Amino acid sequence: MGEPVAAHHHSLARELECVSQVPIFQELATEQRTSIAKVTRPIHAEKGGLIYRPEEVSQTLYIVNTGQVRLYHLGDDGRERVLRVLNPGDFIGEIALFTDEIHQDYAEATKTTELCTISRTALTALLDRLPPLALSLLSALAVRLRTAERQATLLAIPDALPRLAGYLLTLTDQRVGTYTLPMSKQDLAAYLGMTPESLSRKLKQLATQGIIETVGRRQIKLLDVAALQAVAPQ
Repeated sequence: MGEPVAAHHHSLARELECVSQVPIFQELATEQRTSIAKVTRPIHAEKGGLIYRPEEVSQTLYIVNTGQVRLYHLGDDGRERVLRVLNPGDFIGEIALFTDEIHQDYAEATKTTELCTISRTALTALLDRLPPLALSLLSALAVRLRTAERQATLLAIPDALPRLAGYLLTLTDQRVGTYTLPMSKQDLAAYLGMTPESLSRKLKQLATQGIIETVGRRQIKLLDVAALQAVAPQ
């Protein structure tokens, strides 16, 4: 496992920049976002650094400012299952802020990453003072739940090809164009419950059929929406 994260000196300008990236804070007035920034604390993680690990008590909201964090679970066979990949503006830890549960998964920086954090106590006080924030947080939790349900549905599909096709339809919103994968292909394979080799073969199969085109290491060009829909689960 990677090295633990390190605390950084608080900078109001930097924390305000971090807070302003988060969708649940963007509808708030500038002075309200500033009040949130005042109670955030920055941390730094090098590639491979663990933000948290299983069995640790969670009382912190983590917001990615720069870099990337992946959440994963280790199965009984020791294989990683990627649950989510977080990019700048994404956040984790919100559910545990309202419960006494402990973390069940690992959160690891995939590159040099800067985060800003809000303690459970500080966030609870903010929710009392800012009712719109509570509504935004509930909306974000609903989106998170739908995403988790979508992943569970995909993982229940026994055949890897329709599983991949279903994911690509969601990623592209069923529109022709070029799209950047939100995670590495290795992490995407783990997210979809397949090996990297299997993912590579299935991408090549879709490309051979003229449905997609791979562009570089992280981009997919959707060429034929109808054909991809035909491959995806109904």
